[in-house]
Amino acid sequence: MFLLGIRHHGSGSSKSLIKALNIIQPDLILLEGTEEADALLKYVGQKGLVPPVAMLMYNPKNFSEAVFYPYTEFSPEWQSILFANNNKIPIQHFDLPQSIRFAMKTTKTQETFFEENQTENDPIKRDPLGFLARLAGFEDVERWWEYSFEHYNDDPIALFEQITSMITALRSEEEKTVDGRREELLREAYMRKTIRDAIKKGYKNIAVVCGAWHTAALDIEKFQSKADNAALKALPKIKMQATWIPWTFERISKSSGYGAGLVSPAWYSMLFHSDNPVVEWMSKTAELLRLEGFENGSAQVIDAVRLSHSLAAVRGYLMPGIDELFEAAVTVFGQGNSESLELIRKTLIIGDKLGEVPDEISNLPLQQDIESQIKSLRLSKYKISAEQDIKKEGLDLRNEFDRSQSKFLHRLNILGIDWGVEKAYSGREKTTMKEYWSLSWNPEFVLRMIEASMYGNDLKTAALNMLKARSNDSNSLALLTAQLTSAIKADLPEAMDYMLTKMKDSAALTKDIAMLMQTVPELVMVLRYRDVRKTDLSAIDALIAQIVPRACVGLPSTAAFMDDESTEALFKITVDFNRALNLLNNHIYKDLWQSSLIQLYENRQVNGLLRGLATRLLFDSKINNLEQTANLMSLELSKGNPLPKAAAWLEGFLYGSGLLLIHNAELWKILDEWVDLFPEDQFQEFLPILRSVFANYSKPERTQMLSIAKSGIENRKSTAVEGLNSKLATTILGGLKKWI
Repeated sequence: MFLLGIRHHGSGSSKSLIKALNIIQPDLILLEGTEEADALLKYVGQKGLVPPVAMLMYNPKNFSEAVFYPYTEFSPEWQSILFANNNKIPIQHFDLPQSIRFAMKTTKTQETFFEENQTENDPIKRDPLGFLARLAGFEDVERWWEYSFEHYNDDPIALFEQITSMITALRSEEEKTVDGRREELLREAYMRKTIRDAIKKGYKNIAVVCGAWHTAALDIEKFQSKADNAALKALPKIKMQATWIPWTFERISKSSGYGAGLVSPAWYSMLFHSDNPVVEWMSKTAELLRLEGFENGSAQVIDAVRLSHSLAAVRGYLMPGIDELFEAAVTVFGQGNSESLELIRKTLIIGDKLGEVPDEISNLPLQQDIESQIKSLRLSKYKISAEQDIKKEGLDLRNEFDRSQSKFLHRLNILGIDWGVEKAYSGREKTTMKEYWSLSWNPEFVLRMIEASMYGNDLKTAALNMLKARSNDSNSLALLTAQLTSAIKADLPEAMDYMLTKMKDSAALTKDIAMLMQTVPELVMVLRYRDVRKTDLSAIDALIAQIVPRACVGLPSTAAFMDDESTEALFKITVDFNRALNLLNNHIYKDLWQSSLIQLYENRQVNGLLRGLATRLLFDSKINNLEQTANLMSLELSKGNPLPKAAAWLEGFLYGSGLLLIHNAELWKILDEWVDLFPEDQFQEFLPILRSVFANYSKPERTQMLSIAKSGIENRKSTAVEGLNSKLATTILGGLKKWI
C-alpha cells in the first residue's frame, strides 16, 4: 500500500502524484471522498465535463443539507480519477459517507461525537501546519507547502514518504495535548476499515490518495480493527443524491471563503500546464495591460521576469510565486502603482474560468429547461462569477427579445435564483420602457434549481406554482402586492389572477385603513406596465376602485387620537397615497380624497402633523386658495395654539419643496411674524423643529430663503431672466406647440 498525501488543489502535488501513479501502477486507487460520489467518477475524462466543477451531494428531503466538493484540472483528486479512468484501474472513495455525517449531526445521541476540545492554547494543536510554516518563516501555509514540497518532484515516492513521516511526527506531538477532533477520528476509522476491506478482496498494490494530514492515521498495522469497527457500529444514515455542477475559479479562491481555497487559482493552473509559467504569466500580463491602454514591450517583460526571479532569490525560494510576480509587474508595468494593475488580480491571479457540465449528467428537467433558455436567450457568456451588466443601455421592453430576457430573469428571481439584480442608473429606473440588470453567477444556484424542481419541471410552471404557494401562506396586502408585481414582470397571468382574487378577499375583510392606503401606491406602480408588457391589468383597476373609497372614508377617524410614532408612519403613507391618486387622475377619486382631507383638517383630535399635511394638499390641489390657506396658517400659528401643536402643524404643512414659501409672500410673512413672537428661551425649544423642516429642502431653496430672511420678502431678487428676447421666445414656444 502506498500513502500519497496531497494538498487539495495543489498543482505541484498533482504533478508528483501523476509521476508516482505511473511508477506504482496500482491495481486499486482509494480516494478521499464520500461513497455517494462514486457514481460520478465515470464521467471524468468524458467530453463535456470541463473543470472547474464540483460534486454536489444533497439530501432530497432537506435541501439545507448539502455539500460541495470542488475540483480543478490541476487538483490531485481530479488527476487521480483521470488516471484511473484512462488506465481502466478501479477507483473508489473511502471517506466516511456524507449520509452518515448529516445523519449524525441531527441525531441527539451522537452529538457528543462532534464535540471538540476547547483548550487549544497550544500552537501545534491550534494550527499544526501553520506552526511549521511560521517556523520556516512563512505566514501563509499554502505558500510554505508549495515551496517546501511542490517544486521538487524528481523522486515522487520518496517525497510522499517524507510527507507521511513529517505528518506522523507532527500528529504524535499534537495528540499529546488533546484527543483530536472526534469527527476526524471517526472519518479515519472508516478509511482504515475500507483499506482492510480492499485487502481482503485481494488487492495487492493499493494507492491511497488523501489529504496529507490523514496519512499518519492510515497505517492499519498501528490501529486495531476491532476498535474501528466498534466506533463505526450502528451509525445513523440518510439517503443522499449526487451530481456534477459547474464551478468557478473565483469560488475556489481563498477570498471566496472556501476553507481549502487558493490565493491564486489562475497561477496554479499555469503552473500545472506550462513548462515556463513565469514567462508565460508575465507575457499574458503585458498583453492584458496593452489591451487596457498600458504601453509596454518585450523589454519590459524581460525586466519584470528578471525582477521576479531576483525577489525569489532574495527570499530564498527556488522560483517566483504569485507574490513575486505581482510585485514585479507593479514595479515594471505600473511604475509602483498597484491600483492601476487590479485587472491582473481578477484575470491572472484569481481567474475567471467557469466549468461546464453536459446536460445528460443532470436528470432534472427544470435544470435542463433553465440551461436551454440561457443558451437560447444568449446569456451563456454571463455565467461567470464576476458581476457584469447585461446591455449597459438597458433591456428595451418594447423589444420582444429583450422582453423575453427580462421575463426569464424575473422568473429566476421568483425561484430564489437571483442571478440578475435590477439596477438603477441616474433616475432612469423610473421609466417603464427599460430595465437595467447586473448579473453575477453563483454555482450554488444549481442547488436552488434542484429545490425548486418540486414546484415544476419547467421554469414557467415552477415560478407559477411557487408564487401561488407563497400567496397561500400570506394574507398581507403588502406582500401580495409585491408578489403580484413579480407575476406581472415574469409574465405569469395565471398567478396574477390567483393573487388578485386573494387580494380582493383580503381587502374586503381588512379593517386596517393604513394597510389599504399603503397598497394603492404599489398597485398604481403595477399599472405602469400596462402598455410596455402588453398585459391586461383591468382587474387591478377594479381592485383600486374597491380600496380607494374605503381608504378615503376611513382615514379621518383612523387618524384621530393617534400617538406621535403612529402619526409619523401614517404621514408617510398619506403622502404616497396622495401621489398615487394624482397619477391615476380619476375625478371620482379626487373628489373623495378632497372630502377626506377637509375632514382630516377639521378634526381637532387628529395630530397637527397630519392636519398640516391636509392643509398643504388642499392648497396644492387648488381647493383652498392662497387667502384661505393664509388664514388657516395664521390661525394655527396664533398665540392661542400651544407651541408643540403649532410646530407639528407647520412641519406637516411645509413638507416637500420650499418653493411654497419662496413664491408666496403672504405665507412667508405669517411664518416670519410667528417666529418673531417667540421669547428667546421658547425659540430655542422650537429651533430644532424648524431646522429639521428646512434641512429637507434643496440647497438652492435654502440659499434663497436665507437671502429672503436677511433682506425681507419684499426685496427678494427677481427670478426673471435678464435680456430675454420675448419675440424669439414666443416664436420658439409656438413651434414647440405645433410639434407636440
